[in-house]
Amino acid sequence: MRIHTFVLAAIEAPDNQIIDSLTQEKLPDYEFNKKDLFTAYSLSSRERLFKDQNDQWYAAAHFVKDSLHNVKYGRQTFRPPYKDIPDEELSFVEILEKNDWVPMNAHYDKALCHVIAEVGKLDEISLEMQSKLAHADGDDDPQVAHSLHFIESKLNGKRSRFISGWESHSFATITESNDFADDILMPVSSWLYLLYFSYFLDNNGSIPSDQMMPRLLGNLWASTMKELPYNKDLIRIQPLS
Repeated sequence: MRIHTFVLAAIEAPDNQIIDSLTQEKLPDYEFNKKDLFTAYSLSSRERLFKDQNDQWYAAAHFVKDSLHNVKYGRQTFRPPYKDIPDEELSFVEILEKNDWVPMNAHYDKALCHVIAEVGKLDEISLEMQSKLAHADGDDDPQVAHSLHFIESKLNGKRSRFISGWESHSFATITESNDFADDILMPVSSWLYLLYFSYFLDNNGSIPSDQMMPRLLGNLWASTMKELPYNKDLIRIQPLS
């Protein structure tokens, strides 16, 4: 199993020198129902910055991880005061510190996280492991979820499962399809889903798109959040043993 993490965190406005060096990217207009909701920028060092319509900046990065432990600590936005973690494991902290990007939320030490796992057969991955991926949990974290909430799609007979974390500011996509991962998920949807998720969390469950997949994801995320309405007929639920 190959694990990718895509992380996103609100930050204070970058230094003007950094802003002047940015290369603007084109986000697909049809994916959003509001014009110029997000502006995307790339850096020569391959990190990304986003700015929303309220001039809030976000730092973003993509990592390939080889363990749940590294998935967990790779989304940290601050160094944990309770444990000495090697720099290479705090991959997002390293990027934030290197660029002098200051996270906005001093009361929460984790970035939003989209975990993507490429697998041979989805059924070979236990429900407990799928839940840990959705929560971006480490091996030693307790299993707090009582059920798995997900939706599925197929491409050329290969399944992809989209799983919501339980108020963990994270979610997962587990896919059997290399084509889906390489041609759709990695270059485009990984980031779009994170932007939708960020907007969803900040706007009481609203999804800024009229497209079917974002709206299905919004309904899925709402199913594991407190006090948000959702259509249970559009998700699948499996109890965890």
